[in-house]
Amino acid sequence: MAKARQQQKLVLLATMTLVIAAAVGTAFMFGKTSDIIASGKVVLKPELISQAQGMRTVYLIVRDPASPMPMPLGAMVTTISGDPNGTVLEFKLTKDNMRMMAAVDEQHPAKITIKARLDLDGLGGADTPGDIVGMVEQVDWGSQELTIELDQLIMAEPEPQQQ
Repeated sequence: MAKARQQQKLVLLATMTLVIAAAVGTAFMFGKTSDIIASGKVVLKPELISQAQGMRTVYLIVRDPASPMPMPLGAMVTTISGDPNGTVLEFKLTKDNMRMMAAVDEQHPAKITIKARLDLDGLGGADTPGDIVGMVEQVDWGSQELTIELDQLIMAEPEPQQQ
């Protein structure tokens, strides 16, 4: 009788071990695997390297292209250590490292626009003359290995002609 009880305990222990292992495996397979909004790199167009010297602030701004609201979903700002040249920044955008400006829960846009800005004065807000910008549009949420090329120098608006 004692031997039968011991076998039952072993069978029960083995069954519990299998159930726990299956639960852990299921959690890894079906649990939240990534909260990456997008990842990739920001590169500077070679023709703009001389205009970028001394710039150290990079903004990444995420927008919902289908939204009529001007407010972005979120933004990340970072400081680079040296003069921009070639690959300026490798990034991974998540809700944790961005300043979220709109509620994005389980319902997020399927497509997003990401704008990168190498900022002359280091201040947030709209693009100003001297900033260098680039953009990727209609990107799938969660996309990886993106390349955003900083390819447009923001110029000062011409002064109106006086008559």
